[in-house]
Amino acid sequence: MANVGDKLLDKRIVERNIAKGLVSKAEYEKHLADLADREGAYDQLGIELDDTADGVATE
Repeated sequence: MANVGDKLLDKRIVERNIAKGLVSKAEYEKHLADLADREGAYDQLGIELDDTADGVATE
């Protein structure tokens, strides 16, 4: 069995890797269960929209 790394478990290609036998469904499910809950662990950014057509502010 291959070394289970982030690239093997990338959600965009994990189904293909499971089909190839590079990672098992159980390993993938364990990986998902072991992920930290990051809910609320982020910063919110305020964005001010510019009302000019070209996006360049004028004085």
